Amino acid sequence: MSSARLIRILRSASFRLPLLYAVLFVLSAGVLFATVYWTATAAMQNDMAAVLRSEALQLAEVHRRSGLPGLADQIARRLNFRTKGPIFYLLQAPNRRVVVGNLPGMPPVNGVIDFEPRDESPEADAERPKLTGYGITLSDGSFLLVAQDANRLVDMQRAIMRAFFWSSGLALLLAIAGGALLGTNFLRRIDTITRTSRAIMEGDLSARIPVRGTHDEIDQLVASLNAMLARIQQLMDGLRQVSSDIAHDLRTPLGRLRQQLEDARDRATTTADYEAATDAAIEEADSLLDTFSALLRIAQVEAGAQRSAFAEFDLSALLKSLGETYEPVAEDTGRALDVGIEDGVMLTGDRQLVAQLVTNLLENALRHTPEGTKVSLGLARKGDGFEIVVADNGPGIPDGERDKVFDRFYRLDRSRSTAGSGLGLAMVKAIAGLHGLAIRLEDAGPGLRVVLAR
Repeated sequence: MSSARLIRILRSASFRLPLLYAVLFVLSAGVLFATVYWTATAAMQNDMAAVLRSEALQLAEVHRRSGLPGLADQIARRLNFRTKGPIFYLLQAPNRRVVVGNLPGMPPVNGVIDFEPRDESPEADAERPKLTGYGITLSDGSFLLVAQDANRLVDMQRAIMRAFFWSSGLALLLAIAGGALLGTNFLRRIDTITRTSRAIMEGDLSARIPVRGTHDEIDQLVASLNAMLARIQQLMDGLRQVSSDIAHDLRTPLGRLRQQLEDARDRATTTADYEAATDAAIEEADSLLDTFSALLRIAQVEAGAQRSAFAEFDLSALLKSLGETYEPVAEDTGRALDVGIEDGVMLTGDRQLVAQLVTNLLENALRHTPEGTKVSLGLARKGDGFEIVVADNGPGIPDGERDKVFDRFYRLDRSRSTAGSGLGLAMVKAIAGLHGLAIRLEDAGPGLRVVLAR
């Protein structure tokens, strides 16, 4: 592993976090160790003191009954049975002469005492035991001491300390190893994201970050990033398509406008000729302005700028009003409009935009069907939602064209002989998306059936 990569791992959050947890664990373990250490030490000291006190009081009772000789005889018998036992005895006469015992003489001390017995042999200095004893001054002035080896307490303390240090060291070692492993894995995934980002910056908008399928936080982040990248690619593709469509579809009207102005300059000889050319140019310019206005409205709708105007309104009443408006229009064009609206359907959204959506569908149905066509506008509840249906029995749309008719400037009439800019259904798609409505184009057998479902 290179030093640069090692430094990256050590600086990574995935390495520092386990290490931080390990340090916190060691600190908490240290508090626990101190508690156990002092509690166990105190408990063992109290237990040892209680045993020694009980032993000393028993021997004091022997002294009370049998005097100093009887006590000396009792201690001697106990020493014979415990020549190397854990209990030490010292019985001193009032003049500090050692009567019996396996401890050297010492000044009398009543109660618990920790001490190291004096040993004159130099080879025994290194192995001199540490003792804990309990002393009693007897009624005749003699001194009795019962003691035990305190090294067991020291051994226990050392065992606790060794356990703490080994467990702490192991915890830190595991934390460092785990942090390095996690850091390596984390950096590998970050590098994947970085490579994908660079590929996108270099122009490959189709690049996506691979998902491992672990459903962890990074996978969730990657899924969100991929969704964002897909949306960006969709918007960029739409922008390219719009730019191409504008260049293609607006060239003809701009060319006509230029031709009309040239004709007016070269051929007009009277005021009436100039007025006619001017009116034609104004009409063509208005058509271009309408197209750009429609593009701007579509962009605003797709960006969700109209959400601030959302409010609940009566969708049934709106569609009935539109049906009443377009019934005479259909009759004037030699078509029939059938309206079937279920009452009481409410919708939260922009009432004006929804009206434009339905208007565009009705105008398409009336404009692109032959005379005698029957057009229908319907609204009905479906489960928890509803469906808006605009249908006709005209020629319909071929299956291969249905996914394309919602694109900007796309028209089934390749010759552009009919009026329109090819933006009506693009506006329908944008408004439907803004209001959470799904669009379906179905075969009405014959004709076309447009369904807006929620």
